[in-house]
Amino acid sequence: MASLARLDNKIVLNNRQLKKTIMITDEQALIKEKCEASFYEFIVHAWQTLENREFIPGWHVNALCEHLEATYRGDIRKLIINLPPRTGKSNILSVLFPAWCWVKQPGLRFLYTSYAQVLSVRDSVGSRRLINSNWYQSLWADKFHLMGDVNNKLRFDNNKSGYRIASSAGGSNTGLGGDFIVCDDANNVVDSESEVTRNTINNWWDYVMSTRVSSFKTARWIMAQQRTHTSDLSGHILAKNMEEWVHLCLPMEYEENRKCKTVALLPNAKVWVDPRKKEGELLWPQGIGYLELKNLKADFNYDSYRISGQLQQRPSPSGGGIIQKDWFKWWREKDYPEFQYIIQSWDTALTNSETSCYSACSTWGIFDQHGIKNIMLLSLMREKLEYPELRKMAVRLYNNYEDTLIDDPLKGKNKPHHILIEQKVSGYSLLQDLMSANIPVLKFNPNQYGDKIGRCRLITHLMENGLVWLPTVLPHCKYLTEEAQMFLEAACLFPNDESNDIIDSTSQAFIRLTSFGWLINKEDPLPPPEEAWKKQNRPYY
Repeated sequence: MASLARLDNKIVLNNRQLKKTIMITDEQALIKEKCEASFYEFIVHAWQTLENREFIPGWHVNALCEHLEATYRGDIRKLIINLPPRTGKSNILSVLFPAWCWVKQPGLRFLYTSYAQVLSVRDSVGSRRLINSNWYQSLWADKFHLMGDVNNKLRFDNNKSGYRIASSAGGSNTGLGGDFIVCDDANNVVDSESEVTRNTINNWWDYVMSTRVSSFKTARWIMAQQRTHTSDLSGHILAKNMEEWVHLCLPMEYEENRKCKTVALLPNAKVWVDPRKKEGELLWPQGIGYLELKNLKADFNYDSYRISGQLQQRPSPSGGGIIQKDWFKWWREKDYPEFQYIIQSWDTALTNSETSCYSACSTWGIFDQHGIKNIMLLSLMREKLEYPELRKMAVRLYNNYEDTLIDDPLKGKNKPHHILIEQKVSGYSLLQDLMSANIPVLKFNPNQYGDKIGRCRLITHLMENGLVWLPTVLPHCKYLTEEAQMFLEAACLFPNDESNDIIDSTSQAFIRLTSFGWLINKEDPLPPPEEAWKKQNRPYY
């Protein structure tokens, strides 16, 4: 009898709560209607309750809301969001979004992860507190209620079979499925340089989170972060070029050549585009103006890589890091200069799987300008080649350094004087085979000059002093050739690129040339004429 009495009291209490929810003012009814119709309106009205401070509007919030609404509807199934820090990303995605979705469909299930459990817990607690708040309950207490037996910091369920589970990226998972698989900041900035850590996160996403769904037909995946490395989880997904992923990328300062375009978010609507027009225009001037941005960059110690990645969502500086973009000169003449010496430099790698590294070959020509030796990029090849193909390609490029297209061979001409090959792995075999073919090869021992970054720093003075030239496209000479563009991108990304083979190839060529005085800094004294150059540079094995 006592248990029946408790049950009756519970029913009465629930009925009272229901009546209280229904009996709302006209103003509350209007707010409720707006919030249910628009995620942005929900954020505007919930912000004071969530943060206890005034909401600062911004067009980027509208953009984020519109893309998340499309994801809720299922119009977008896979979404990548790249936003700078301190722009409200986690609050909007991880705290407010599930609370809004439950207003409309309380049976939805959410799996949330972040690089640290503490962050996942923080947002889970924030979302639960919002749902339990007087403001939320006064409008939607009749929609659902949280279950008392499953209601903690890592997981809370509602009486409509919906739940929100928090976990850490790369960690153990419950095995339960979700309608929304959300990863908010998969990569820790501190660990972003660790290839092992990055690979662990990327493999976890590919092989674990790809299957943690309630239904493959209706599940949605959302991955949001500030960029930390070219091979962070965003870069890993984007590198696969899968059309189903929609990429919303909003840098702090607008860059016209990277203007973000996504998809049409409503029927008969135009494709969404970043509304900014002026180069350098701020993302959220109401919240982070020029003074605040200056202070934020100071917090980053003006580190160009952090600014480029975390603020600009481009994990390499537009002007370059160790190597600056504006150091290079463009050759705009229709005729090339007379090259006194041409060297071809190989950075080789054995390839037997999709995860193997690239082999790169760069060809450089030395020429005289105003009594100073300069150097120009003549060709560039970068491919994943198993050894038989690697050897064939090396022979082809020796016969004609312009013969860089694997499927479109050219007849022999334009031979380099020497081929420089790094002494490692497949390099040993290539050295022996080319020597047997009577091709002039030179060895390069990288261990004498430090690691990749150390070798690069040894030759950056040549670039900084304007001695390195890149070819342009004839006849107008307004644009770099495709190979020159590939080189320049690799130079600006170094050492933050997924593979640094192109710059490795360049470094060893330049080190070889400077070690014999063939290339010098403009500020250094001119060396005496060296008749022994050819003797010193005789092929050796």
